[in-house]
Amino acid sequence: MSPTGVSVSTVAATVSATETHVLKIEGYRRLKAMHGTYKCLESSRFQVAGHTWKICCYPNGDFRENAGFVSLHLELDEPAAAPAKDVLAEVTFSLVRHPGAPASLLPPHSGSFTTTYNRVGIRRRGFGRFLANQKLDWFSGYLRDDCVAVRCDITVVEKSPAREEEEVAQARVVEMLGLLCDCKDELCKRRHARAARRAFVGLGLRQALVKFFLRCFHV
Repeated sequence: MSPTGVSVSTVAATVSATETHVLKIEGYRRLKAMHGTYKCLESSRFQVAGHTWKICCYPNGDFRENAGFVSLHLELDEPAAAPAKDVLAEVTFSLVRHPGAPASLLPPHSGSFTTTYNRVGIRRRGFGRFLANQKLDWFSGYLRDDCVAVRCDITVVEKSPAREEEEVAQARVVEMLGLLCDCKDELCKRRHARAARRAFVGLGLRQALVKFFLRCFHV
């Protein structure tokens, strides 16, 4: 049985913010010698989408099984008084090649992940074996003058609340779903194709297309 009326609402994932933070480590070999396994170098705290973050770099690995590797993690560093809110983040770590470094046979090194952070749940996420220490040398282009730079790109995604679409957008969605009635019975109470088409014609073709296009992109 066809529905007598159809309404349309939209829930969308929207990008709240995209930011980049670079952790520069000078005197890397000395710091590596000073920090054994389990010990990390921390970036300063920085803000993305109203949340506080920091990068944790373990030059000798974050756990015993990761010894010999550089471990990288991004931590949600919210204060204890902050509400325990889920934060969906898309994260990419990249090593930055120094300007003027020799051409390397190694491809650019990076790693990405998506996870939901929470102050009382998952606070830290990253890579236990981001890069083997033996690959972090002068010839790779990542280590020069005993300096290493790590780039972290963070995109925070939020869910927008449900909203009811305007008549033009509703008519288009209903037509796409094949829920329109094509009968010519004037007493029929179901939604008809001719009424949906009038919603577009009433605005004029140009206005209808522009309005629908803008609604799709939430402008």
